[in-house]
Amino acid sequence: MNQQGLDEIDRRILDLIRDNARLRYSEIGQMVGISRVSVRNRMEQMEKSGVIRGYRTVMDQTMVPQGSRFFLDLETDPEKYEDILERLAASSLIRRIYGTSGQSRIHAEGFAPNQSQLNFFANNLLRTAKGIRGIRWSTVIATYKDIDGGVEYVRYQEPEHLEN
Repeated sequence: MNQQGLDEIDRRILDLIRDNARLRYSEIGQMVGISRVSVRNRMEQMEKSGVIRGYRTVMDQTMVPQGSRFFLDLETDPEKYEDILERLAASSLIRRIYGTSGQSRIHAEGFAPNQSQLNFFANNLLRTAKGIRGIRWSTVIATYKDIDGGVEYVRYQEPEHLEN
């Protein structure tokens, strides 16, 4: 993150809301030693400058009982790259889209209500979107580390009664 123009108090505010964006201005003010109005003004300024882009709830989709988090990897014809990006961006299933290394490659992350809708989406995309050279998709079965969602990797250990 570019923190040019931010002072120490701004950085401390960012650290606090990175861990808990639901803190009240008064709580943040108490922790950094300024008034709630000053906190609000500083945060509004950071929003206007683009340092803070928004506030959201981050869920571990693998923990949601229904649905599948998935990844798509596509290789496209260079002249159709932008068209395919637009088509992915228009889909309600797609959450994030990345351009990746290699010629005309796209990595997308999404969430489908069920496996059959994911299969339909990916197969339909392959059949109807002009310019896709190849597509692979996979579902997420476990999340081992997610710094935004607070998931930490814990090494699997056999239950003690099974060890010899």
